Amino acid sequence: MPRMNKIIPGNANSNKRIGRKALGPILFPVQIFFNNLNLRHKLLLTYLSMTIIPMMIIGIVSYIKSTNTITNQVHDYASLLAAQINKDIDAYIDKLERLTYTTLNADLLKILESNARLPFPQQLDNRDKVNNFLLGINLIDPMIDGTYLYSRNGDLFFENSAGTMAKNYSFTGESWYQTIFRKKTLLIPPHLETKYENLLGNWNFSYVRPLYNIYNSQYLGFILVDVRSGALDEIVGAGISRVNGRLLILDNCNRVIYDSDGILSMAVNGDFLINKLKTKNLIITNQSVRTGWKVVFISPFAVLMEKVSQVRNFTILIMLSCLVLITLASIWISLSISQPLHKLKETIGYVENGDLDVMVEIENDSEIGQLGRSFNKMLYNIRQLINEVYEVRLKKKEVELRALQSQINPHFMYNTLETINMMAVLKGNFEISDVLSAFGEMLRFNIDNREKVVSIAEELRHVSAFLKIQRIRYHDRFTVSYELEPDIEQYQIIKLTLQPLVENAIVHGFTEKQGLGSITIHIRKEGETLIIIIADNGLGITPERLEDITKSLAQEEASAKNGGIGLLNINERIKLYFGSGYGLQIKSRFKEGTEVMMVIPAIIHEQRRGSDL
Repeated sequence: MPRMNKIIPGNANSNKRIGRKALGPILFPVQIFFNNLNLRHKLLLTYLSMTIIPMMIIGIVSYIKSTNTITNQVHDYASLLAAQINKDIDAYIDKLERLTYTTLNADLLKILESNARLPFPQQLDNRDKVNNFLLGINLIDPMIDGTYLYSRNGDLFFENSAGTMAKNYSFTGESWYQTIFRKKTLLIPPHLETKYENLLGNWNFSYVRPLYNIYNSQYLGFILVDVRSGALDEIVGAGISRVNGRLLILDNCNRVIYDSDGILSMAVNGDFLINKLKTKNLIITNQSVRTGWKVVFISPFAVLMEKVSQVRNFTILIMLSCLVLITLASIWISLSISQPLHKLKETIGYVENGDLDVMVEIENDSEIGQLGRSFNKMLYNIRQLINEVYEVRLKKKEVELRALQSQINPHFMYNTLETINMMAVLKGNFEISDVLSAFGEMLRFNIDNREKVVSIAEELRHVSAFLKIQRIRYHDRFTVSYELEPDIEQYQIIKLTLQPLVENAIVHGFTEKQGLGSITIHIRKEGETLIIIIADNGLGITPERLEDITKSLAQEEASAKNGGIGLLNINERIKLYFGSGYGLQIKSRFKEGTEVMMVIPAIIHEQRRGSDL
């Protein structure tokens, strides 16, 4: 039986575990190093790694993009420049063509055709006529060195030039002369001038137009215009001055006919020169369809790299500047996070050692700042609880001490007042007896501290006892009336709140008032609320003083510095006991009277609250 090889499929999880094991020796020390760093260094390292790496990638990509952009811009501009130069050369050739077009005049062509058969005097006359046609060509363009008109026999019929024609020179010896019969026009590339004795060594290019009989197309001669090569300098110079590079013009045989560097040699082959230069230069070519000439733009890579280097240096400068700013920002951010935590850690250390009088000084609204404020609040609450426990214990000791020191029984005071009262009755002083009886009731009501709230009936009895004493004191200068709804006396009221209001009405309303005063105590129930109004017809309150009192009553807490039981004290007791929705309101008109309204919840006295004021 042949042996079978069992193939066990791979497990992806096992491959992952193997990968982790392979990376373990590398990542584990890094993880240990990172975990042992403090928070400040962790944050700094994280911020820098998350910003520097992307910044470097962006910088490198930007540099490559900028390099390509600059190269493309130079390439595009050079292509446009080469095409524009060719267009300008073509336009200049068109200009020469228009200048020589005047020779197609029928009279001029007739003279060329018949002049050789005419007598000499008439030939001279014909030459004068030709001069009138052609003399102005040189004046139109200052770059034209000469204009020549030749007959079909090669005889010079007209000449207007800046130079002196060499005696032995003949156009028939030129290579182009043999091809002129087969062309409409001929453009002779720049060449060293040899036909002038005084202009030898100058570079000119020439435009040649053959002349034919318009009726039978018989060849009659040609007109030739010599143009200085400086015309090409004017055409090329405007464009080449805007770029940093070299510009060549090659004729249709690839010979160099123009070099912006001024090194012109017809012996130099353009293809050879371009192949030699293209290894270190950017080469752009554009060929004219009309002339067959090529405009070649040569830009050294070194020049391009200068611009690229500027971009590179600028990119590096920006990256370094960003690196400095990012580093400073990372340090600032890490410190802004780690320093408050360090302060919180130090403060917790003090608390662990038992110092509770410390605070975390973190002045910001971040989560750490909120944590610090919560910690400070917690410490404050702990200190308050400790102080409260201490004060409770201290007060307990004081109460115990007072209980030990106080051996006077309240009944002794009541019995003493009753004895004085009986003595007044026995002597017939019933008014004194009434005052002592009322005072005894008030004293008993004040000394009884078992309850903080009483029924309205009990509070009104206390007010009635107080009014009995005050009417005797003020010789019945005021009256009191009660307006009570049925069963209203069963509701509860805070102890000792009506009597101070009635006392204020008497003291501040009737002390300086002329005539009889009146006090009305009105109590009614509205829904779940009791409305208690103490109204008088006394002197009232000035608007300024009334505004101050109203503002004080509207505050959450009243000042207790004035001592005694006044409006603010009563208002604060009501708010503390029943809530901020209840309290006192006051209305008054100066010299007309005052009305104080108390608003409290309507609660039957049996539903008493046990909290103290």
